[in-house]
Amino acid sequence: MIADNSNEPREYDAVLGGQSQIPIAAAVLGGIAGVKQRLHNPSIESRIAAVKDAPKYGDAGLKLAIEALLDPAPEVQRVAYAVLRQRTESFVRQALTKFLPYSLFECIRTVKTGTNVAISPAGDRTASLHGKIIRICDLETGEILYNVQKYPRAKESFVLCQESEVFVRSRNTPKHRAIDIWQGGELLHTSLGHEGEITAIVISPDSQVIATGSADTTIKIWNSETGKLICTFGNLLTWKAHKAGISCLAFSPIAQTLASSSSDGTIKLWNLRSRECSQTIKGYANCLALSPDGQTLAAGGWDRNIQLRQLSHPDNSIALAGHFNSINAIAFSPDGRTVVSASADGNLKFWHPSTGEHIHTLTGHQNSVTCLTFSSDGETLISGSLDKTVKTWGIN
Repeated sequence: MIADNSNEPREYDAVLGGQSQIPIAAAVLGGIAGVKQRLHNPSIESRIAAVKDAPKYGDAGLKLAIEALLDPAPEVQRVAYAVLRQRTESFVRQALTKFLPYSLFECIRTVKTGTNVAISPAGDRTASLHGKIIRICDLETGEILYNVQKYPRAKESFVLCQESEVFVRSRNTPKHRAIDIWQGGELLHTSLGHEGEITAIVISPDSQVIATGSADTTIKIWNSETGKLICTFGNLLTWKAHKAGISCLAFSPIAQTLASSSSDGTIKLWNLRSRECSQTIKGYANCLALSPDGQTLAAGGWDRNIQLRQLSHPDNSIALAGHFNSINAIAFSPDGRTVVSASADGNLKFWHPSTGEHIHTLTGHQNSVTCLTFSSDGETLISGSLDKTVKTWGIN
């Protein structure tokens, strides 16, 4: 067995008492003691160098890197996080689950797109309108996966499925309101049924069903594989249904609950198994999101605020205030410990959903931010804007 002499000097260390000038990346006094000393150095550059060297000294060094996550300098925290997130040790992974990296986020990539941007739930594909063509692209490579022709003289919106190449478009013309389901550039189904303009469209996390909301006050649930109508929630058909047009929809992560908001001044939760309205909340929203456990509802509106409600006590809400314009999109981080909002003011804001505390603001978009999503691991955030760009935010 080879002894672990982590406190002994190594070939890349500078030993106190030597005659040569100590390089910034050298561990003074050798071993773990040198790393520890530099982590208390007033120089940010010295502390960054110490964090980079820390993994050379085994578990003891990694524990010092974990401590550096609490360094007062964001630059040091950012390097510590970058070093640690590559590690597989259980104690490192456990430490990272307790650390919220979002205060360190910055723009790491900007991609030019068209208008009407949509982002897939996994953040790996985009759809955007370029003249008379809708392009579905791989966000990582920029490759055009397939094109869809815009429908002539139609008002359109579109969404992308979680993993497959399914692309769903709502199109409104004076005569028709239709749902088109495409896969890989091939039109599979066209579904008709709404009598008024289709104002909201979402796909369930398991990609099995599509929900649409309309100015005709109804919500319709469609089978994504067949395009067939499954059910309708409407004032003439369903007890406690909305009495005015639908403004937005959102599925719970487990796809058993659908949240809807209407200009009738209510937000409703629908149980898709029983096909009943399970809860009605007073309020209006133009974007909604449900937490990963399905217990917290976030609603953003034209009043520039986000309301967070525990569904077990919906009358007690937390207001998140700080944007200068209406809220266009909301998303929870995969672990549910953070919520992010996108606004017409061009900014994105991170919040603690349990306390309402503001964590961080991202700036960089030159126009209204219209959509956003987290990557599945929560290590990046992707946002789309009317400035015809999609930005990826994370830690370099």
